[in-house]
Amino acid sequence: MILENLRQNDLMGLFFITGHMAEKLQDYPFTVKMLSEHQIGYHSSSHSVHPTIFEFTDLKDYDKAIEVSLERETSHINPLTGEIEGRGGINALRTLFPKTKIVAFRAPGHCWSPPHLEALHSLGITFDFSTNISRNVVCFKGITFYPYPIYSDWPGTFTEYRLLINSLRQRNIVLTIHPSLMVNKTEWDAIYFESNPKRLIEPVARPEDETARLFSKFNLLLKQLKSLQRTGILNITPSLTYAQKTLIPEKSLALKCYMHCLRWVKRPGYKPKFLLQHFQKFFET
Repeated sequence: MILENLRQNDLMGLFFITGHMAEKLQDYPFTVKMLSEHQIGYHSSSHSVHPTIFEFTDLKDYDKAIEVSLERETSHINPLTGEIEGRGGINALRTLFPKTKIVAFRAPGHCWSPPHLEALHSLGITFDFSTNISRNVVCFKGITFYPYPIYSDWPGTFTEYRLLINSLRQRNIVLTIHPSLMVNKTEWDAIYFESNPKRLIEPVARPEDETARLFSKFNLLLKQLKSLQRTGILNITPSLTYAQKTLIPEKSLALKCYMHCLRWVKRPGYKPKFLLQHFQKFFET
């Protein structure tokens, strides 16, 4: 439905796809064909299975954390155990879209890790949509960082529209939509919040009429954005543009980014040991 809405409004999106989903999409060639009309980004080898990005990079040795990240992001990860099982990850996504450059990344839950991002950079990732580093598009260590996005779903209420209008004051806006929340009542990965589940469970679906209303509101949003573009108020583009401005990190940036990521760590009792040091190392100038 989202792909059809975008086509109807002559708009293009940037879809971030996990290694797991890339493997599943092989059985849906029509969907893959429609996705090929858009920009494709990488969303990690898995998503919420433990160890997560934060957990498997929480090593004392920064270079070892990069090494582990490289191995996991080029492998299939068992969705129940979190163990490596053969080739997959970003390789699966690039195999699925052989004519598309996969150069953008967004971390699940925006919970990113410096050694992990450096590993992805060595795999050809040059754009990141995970961080709250800057409100502008900036370059740092060969990676172009886009601003932190607004929204994770679109209920289409006055509050969301007010936030969108206020955001128009910024030069660059990233609008993020989680399609799963339009068809499910809760996050699809809620089964991972405590620990890895013993079996995969489908989330509770929304009633069909409720889902239909949400998609209708989303389509209305697209029409309104397209109208703003016609009037010149807004320039909508999914094209990835390298930053002209280089980031000069402030002393507080490492702690700020680290604390922001901690908001998305949902595993009870887990307290990172070395990740703050990794953020500090990454932003050293």
